Amino acid sequence: MLAIIMTICQHAARSAGRLSAFEVGAKRVVWPLQSLLVGTGTVVRNVGTAAVRGGALARENEELRRRVAELETDKILMFENALEIKRIRENLGFEQEHAPEGVPARVVGRSSGWSRRRITIQAGGGRELEVGNPVRTMGGLVGRVVEAHGDRGEVVLLLDAEHAVACIVQPSRDEGMVYPAPEAQRGEQMLELSKLSRGSEIRVGQTVLSSGLGEVYPPKIPIGKIERVERSPVGGGAIVAYVRPFVDFNHLDYVIVMRRSD
Repeated sequence: MLAIIMTICQHAARSAGRLSAFEVGAKRVVWPLQSLLVGTGTVVRNVGTAAVRGGALARENEELRRRVAELETDKILMFENALEIKRIRENLGFEQEHAPEGVPARVVGRSSGWSRRRITIQAGGGRELEVGNPVRTMGGLVGRVVEAHGDRGEVVLLLDAEHAVACIVQPSRDEGMVYPAPEAQRGEQMLELSKLSRGSEIRVGQTVLSSGLGEVYPPKIPIGKIERVERSPVGGGAIVAYVRPFVDFNHLDYVIVMRRSD
């Protein structure tokens, strides 16, 4: 009789689109027990996994962190040692390559916009940076420090929309100013050389260096190589050249900070 009554109630409830009173009661009784069993099983499984593999994974992660820190430190120390060897060779009178003097620093941050192109650096050995320090790589000029906080500093790059460098072209000795080219705003690394005299003899393939005018940058720091020259048919034959920088600004890891007090 009970089974018949339950069946009739179930069919009536299903016809109305709901559960029968017997089903609701059974669900209320069974569901808490089921939730408890599922939750307990999950906790036991997680605890078992952590007990078996957690310790090993934690040790492995800590070891990897330690190795990364050691490698970064070793890279900075190797750079400093190379500079020290250069000084020793100079004192002993050995002929050597012209490696730039300065403090090695690691790039620890980058700007996100195309018009505002900056990086954050941290000097090796905890050495303090100063606003105005020129920054370069072995290949060429990067920019200069515009904000300094101890051994950290923000560097404005040659590709920044508000940046300009007084330059000189070799071997023609023509002087001008280097700015970010319009292509730099679209992601391409290109500089624009303008404010040249009308009689300039610049040509494709010539090298552009910092001139030292304005005393913002020291002279003779390599900037890039001329890839294209345009002469305007109007305006008195104005000349604009486009320069490919020697520095790959998208893959800067380590730089050299040129401190004038050194």
